[in-house]
Amino acid sequence: MPLKKSLTGESGRESNNMNSSFELGMCGNYYELVHEGEKLLTSAGCPEPAADARLLLFFVMGWNLTDFAAGGGEPCDDDKKVEFLCLVKRRMTREPLQYITGTAPFFGYDFHVTPDVLIPRFDTEILVESVLPHIKNGDRILDMCTGSGCIAITLFLESANAAKTVSVTASDISEAALGIARDNAAALGAQIKTVRSDLFERIEGTYDIITVNPPYIETEVIGTLDPEVRLFEPRLALDGSDDGLALYRRIVRDAGRYLVSGGLLALEIGYDQSKAVEELMRAESYVNVSTVCDLGGNARCVLGYAAQTAQAVCGLENI
Repeated sequence: MPLKKSLTGESGRESNNMNSSFELGMCGNYYELVHEGEKLLTSAGCPEPAADARLLLFFVMGWNLTDFAAGGGEPCDDDKKVEFLCLVKRRMTREPLQYITGTAPFFGYDFHVTPDVLIPRFDTEILVESVLPHIKNGDRILDMCTGSGCIAITLFLESANAAKTVSVTASDISEAALGIARDNAAALGAQIKTVRSDLFERIEGTYDIITVNPPYIETEVIGTLDPEVRLFEPRLALDGSDDGLALYRRIVRDAGRYLVSGGLLALEIGYDQSKAVEELMRAESYVNVSTVCDLGGNARCVLGYAAQTAQAVCGLENI
């Protein structure tokens, strides 16, 4: 008699996305199980159902692509079927894959993530790539709105890989986010200091580099975002006020007091915010302001130097 299991929660109520129970016995091997998972995710409107189903199985089995190729034709373990399908059910609600597995890749490292932090994205890697060439041995770096700590930790680790010793401070208004950042730092072997602060409110000292990936999405736009973002990622880390620029104004206004001579301010931005953020920086007398774009030509971050560093920066450029 085939094992029969409905996709239900602990309450026993069947998922609204399902019209009937799922016959686990229909899937004889893991290839078939992934195919069934793909069909379920397709029915829920998930944008990449095949990839998601495969990655969920890999997570359940502890597999990679090679393991799947070797073992995909093997008979399914019933307990693994149940575990896999429970995760598929979660993904059908459009819960992000990264929150389900608890892991998100960034710059070649795996970061632990929960709904307390934004999921690290490739766009933010552009900010890291833009800052790394500016780091000197002994630099003090401040990363605000740190979330999972992906920027702060990656800058520390990549500096260490380049035989540069740096001091990194990661700040966030959310204590829960800072807890995740500390966990990631410990897991990846990064030595960073964490400070709970509303931007510069509790920041002390001066820094050679300040990086920020602030909330920058316009409030009215949040409701139009993909369900994975608007329903699951923390609104505190998304909402940039009516025009998306509220935090940029505060950061640009105050950062100069925390930058040493030659100090760099690096801000991640939305694809359409380059002109506005550059204007904010120039209005506060930042110099050598520039926008960095990705390979597709989309603006990803703005870099600039505080006013008092103008002579030092120009001198460096002439070397």
